[in-house]
Amino acid sequence: MDRKRAPDSQQDGGPRKEARSGTILKMLCPYYSAGAIIGDQGKEIKTIKDDLGVAIQVSKKDVRFPKTDERVVTFQGDCETLKKAIKHVQDLIRNDKPPPSAKNVDVDANEKRKRALKLVVADTSAGRIIGKGGENIKALKEKYTVVVNTSKKGDVTPGLDERVVSVEGDDDEVDRCVTEIVENICNDDKAKMLWRVDYNNLDSGYDDQGYSSRSHYDGYGGGYDRPGYDRSGYDRSGYDRPGYDRSGYGGYSSSPYGRYGRR
Repeated sequence: MDRKRAPDSQQDGGPRKEARSGTILKMLCPYYSAGAIIGDQGKEIKTIKDDLGVAIQVSKKDVRFPKTDERVVTFQGDCETLKKAIKHVQDLIRNDKPPPSAKNVDVDANEKRKRALKLVVADTSAGRIIGKGGENIKALKEKYTVVVNTSKKGDVTPGLDERVVSVEGDDDEVDRCVTEIVENICNDDKAKMLWRVDYNNLDSGYDDQGYSSRSHYDGYGGGYDRPGYDRSGYDRSGYDRPGYDRSGYGGYSSSPYGRYGRR
């Protein structure tokens, strides 16, 4: 049986704006794994919020990070909370199986995807992670026996000050490496990430809260004050979309990554 999509009023795991504080950090998830993060009727995302004390939202089913077929999970909280929440969500992705309706998902590609944790970070944070001449990213690869790739600055979609950092390897090594990366990001005073970004309309401009007046990105339904939901099933529109990350964010030898990836 397909996963049930949570009501719009339950899909945003983040508290209202005035209650949010801390560092904003994002990660990507395969579109077909979003249901594992949301849970039946929104129970899982509510558990993450309540148990870990983190603000969390998942982009709507028709919203993908640019040049990928992946949805965006946004967190906000203190550094320790972020580390726990990111690991928890990554474990959900690792243990998830595409639902029967998620057709055309390549089994081998899906297993490879589970070995990678993909953070979305501010451009300044990407520079800190790479380091001068790539020295920091090289040290991470050697210390944790992982493959670390970053999207090239020149390949970033105009109007978006965010880049993808992908860490691939054995689960324990990936988790340890990402923990260090998250600590680095939390110490980046120059980093500025927006809670809401309309990834489908980046040229429409943002307001001071980080989203445009025409935004299709309301977190998961835009909060608890929006009634109604789609009872047609989890992410129906995405099931017939082939593969994922067709631009190369899902593959580690593709051109969108910088020269510090796998050789």
